[in-house]
Amino acid sequence: MQRIRREDALEAMERGAVLQAYSAGETIFISKRHGLWDWQRDGIPGWLLPELDDAGLLPEALKTA
Repeated sequence: MQRIRREDALEAMERGAVLQAYSAGETIFISKRHGLWDWQRDGIPGWLLPELDDAGLLPEALKTA
């Protein structure tokens, strides 16, 4: 059985739920095995940056010129 990383498990979740949790600053439950994703502790995964930018949620400090 292949092990899945926490970041991959987060990416497999419904995107709207992930964006909503990020915009509210709330931790998101990934699964019993992977636990919670805490934005302050775990950060923003690279795959989510373009989607946050498209949704107008990307912090200015993370935007590239």
